[in-house]
Amino acid sequence: MKYIKKIIKEELKKFFKTNPYSLKDELVIGNEILIGELLDPNNSYPYTGSKGYYEYKDISGDIFFVRLHYIPEPQNVMEFKTGWIDEDGKTRYDSPSLPHSKNSSSIYVNKRSDTVAKIYRDEILPFFKKQNLTNIMVIMPISNSRLKFAERLVKKFTPIDKFNISIDENIIINKK
Repeated sequence: MKYIKKIIKEELKKFFKTNPYSLKDELVIGNEILIGELLDPNNSYPYTGSKGYYEYKDISGDIFFVRLHYIPEPQNVMEFKTGWIDEDGKTRYDSPSLPHSKNSSSIYVNKRSDTVAKIYRDEILPFFKKQNLTNIMVIMPISNSRLKFAERLVKKFTPIDKFNISIDENIIINKK
């Protein structure tokens, strides 16, 4: 745990060099880093799906999804996205982060995050590698904290012998 605390401290120090300090940012970013460092795909919920779209229910019965969305010309990329289905059946995108919905409990955030990791590692990456529409997958987190989670997800589970990874405000994964 000392190692993780050190990582969080260093990441926060780097972040606040170029951003004004706020307790909210410190707590949210720290939490995203912590959960990202502790991802365990073996602790996931059962899920269903294929060809880049997967759904799972958490302990509260909320439906979450992980998908790889193809964006044709002119971008010609696959975009990795997460989200949930609300009580009205509407899709709510979350950008890769600690998956949550309006009704979900933070108690099970680890298991939801672990499920995202399992789907990314076992389904999304093999599907992306196999398809021939594009060589580029992007992850476009909507906040700095979500970038920290997505960065850990990608670094932990993307084999660097098969993919090139570029990280700035977005994450770009290219097939080799």
